[in-house]
Amino acid sequence: MINVGIIGSGFIVPSFIETTKKVKGFHYVGISSHTETRLKELKDKYNIDYYALDNDVILKDKKIDVIYIATPNHLHYEIAKKALENGKHVIVEKPFTPTYRQAKALIDLAHKKKRIIFDAVTLLHMPNYENIKKLVKEIGDIKLVDINFSQYSSRYDKFKKGIVLPAFDYKKAGGALMDLGIYNINFVLGIFGEPKKVSYYPNIYKKIDTSGVLVLDYGNFKATCVAAKDCKAPTKVCIQGDKGFINSDYASSIIYEVNHIDNAGKKKTYKLNKHYELPHYHEYVEFKRLINEKDLKKAKEYNEMTLLSISVLEKALKSGNIKFK
Repeated sequence: MINVGIIGSGFIVPSFIETTKKVKGFHYVGISSHTETRLKELKDKYNIDYYALDNDVILKDKKIDVIYIATPNHLHYEIAKKALENGKHVIVEKPFTPTYRQAKALIDLAHKKKRIIFDAVTLLHMPNYENIKKLVKEIGDIKLVDINFSQYSSRYDKFKKGIVLPAFDYKKAGGALMDLGIYNINFVLGIFGEPKKVSYYPNIYKKIDTSGVLVLDYGNFKATCVAAKDCKAPTKVCIQGDKGFINSDYASSIIYEVNHIDNAGKKKTYKLNKHYELPHYHEYVEFKRLINEKDLKKAKEYNEMTLLSISVLEKALKSGNIKFK
């Protein structure tokens, strides 16, 4: 049994608990945040042993093996650092950290402590995504990659009224690129590796990017990645080659169904992911395996991917002149 301590009480926490219940082998020892009413609600609903208003209670609990961090983005680094210093394995919700320096420091500390630090990016562990990597070889020379992950956020209405929640707070490393765009970045990098050039063209409102277009230049082809929280459009993923294309009408974080269509019009559809209603499922199946098998080698490979994605994220933020202060 993997004993988990949860730090944070936002909307992603129930998803984490529901998913890990399905995976099985996780026990929820404690949860902490600053909102006692919400903590009590989560504790009672999910049979968590206890809640605390002080994160240190969770971080220092010797019964806990793993710390799951679901706080606003700007707090990830400090909490993850304390968790590692207390000998815990760590799951960090996306985006891992706002800066490459912070990501590298955490990963180096995890390696030193012989602990696993895990970047909670859904798509990297999905069977459909692994299949896309194989299908790419069948569509010839890549010409274009086109991704759109746009979701109109209910928090955007509040933001326009002056109520600034973390997702739209530039002081807390919010914004469309940090929230949805990181999935697009991981999708492209996991298949094609590091781009030659990174350019981000954001729509800025009250010092934060509420939407934007990221262009990853690979020399012989370009990837355009749209992420938006201020408007809505059909989600899509499309990789175009000179012998055919691969597409999905699902967001880059889900990719539940994937089509491979060649130039003659022959189509094959794949639905390899399990539990569509729980997009984090495969992610936590793999995390459980890493912990149980003490697979530090594979964890290190995932960490290299994290460093690459945060490096590109940082370049994109700089390109778009986005600052979190």
